[in-house]
Amino acid sequence: MTLAIILSALAMTAIVAIRYVLTSGIFAWATQRVRPGLYALLRPQIRMEIGWSLASAAIYGIPAGIIAWGWQQRGWTQIYTNWSDYPLWYAPLSLLIYLLLHDTWFYWTHRWMHAPRLFRIAHAVHHASRPPTAW
Repeated sequence: MTLAIILSALAMTAIVAIRYVLTSGIFAWATQRVRPGLYALLRPQIRMEIGWSLASAAIYGIPAGIIAWGWQQRGWTQIYTNWSDYPLWYAPLSLLIYLLLHDTWFYWTHRWMHAPRLFRIAHAVHHASRPPTAW
């Protein structure tokens, strides 16, 4: 059981990291094509941003992996894979409800990280990129 949870957490972390590298990499590549040399002097900053972003992949991936394991092995969530379990109208409604709940969660946790006691230890690095880059 423990090994399965660890593997699930590692898999989700890898998925988040790969998705990040691909999307940010494409954006960085496109930016370089449109504005060559824009970030030429920012290589140390970009390396730091990539490192912190990959660490963030674990912050998101580990809990996601645990939940994915719990969904598959313990039925922790209401995620369903058989479309005939619910009426067809439920799919877009559940998606809208999910997006609303996720956005609300993200907004309030982001606001919480701006509290003075937490900002310096948990969130300041997010705002340290000057100028911001794709990474």
